[in-house]
Amino acid sequence: MSRVLVFSGGGDYADPWHPFAETSARVAEILAAAGHNDVTVVDSLAELEAELPDAEVLVVNAGGGPEPHPLDAELARILGAYDGPLVALHVAATLLPESDAWERMLGGRWVRGRSMHPPRGPLTVRAVSRHPIVDGLASSATVDEAYSWLRVAASSEVLLVHDLEGGAQPMCWIAESDGRRVAYDGLGHDLEAYEAPVAVTVLGRLVAWVAA
Repeated sequence: MSRVLVFSGGGDYADPWHPFAETSARVAEILAAAGHNDVTVVDSLAELEAELPDAEVLVVNAGGGPEPHPLDAELARILGAYDGPLVALHVAATLLPESDAWERMLGGRWVRGRSMHPPRGPLTVRAVSRHPIVDGLASSATVDEAYSWLRVAASSEVLLVHDLEGGAQPMCWIAESDGRRVAYDGLGHDLEAYEAPVAVTVLGRLVAWVAA
């Protein structure tokens, strides 16, 4: 299976809302159980840059906070040099708010001043695609933050949505360009979110898909 590198918040990129160390450790456990027996978690840009050349899949579990981060230019440089499979989790949609390249790479993003989420709580997500990643996930319950009004590229394939104010809000999508696969998974705010089978299943399938 793939050699996975998880870039975690909590070190160079931290915020007061997300328990990055806990969720990144859980992500590593889930991926190890799925057969990826070489999963490394780092939380500094120095470690990210050092480990990235040997990674076969990059998972980003870090966020940008309410304002541009002092290290954004350095992070953008490091990510811009990486052209391998990528899975971005939850708050990673907020990263690099001044970088169009991150949005192009990810196939969408959180837009400051527009995107939002209701208070964390019970959430139902439903599949809107026939892609194998969401096979058997027609409607799934969890407890999480329902990211809403994200901007998603027309070239991205939305897999999961939740419903808010009468509209379907993308929660998970995939994209492929020039043989490179990327995915965004909006689930996974905290450890309770990863108690839901849908969160575990989707994460495992997304990593397997981007690595294929």
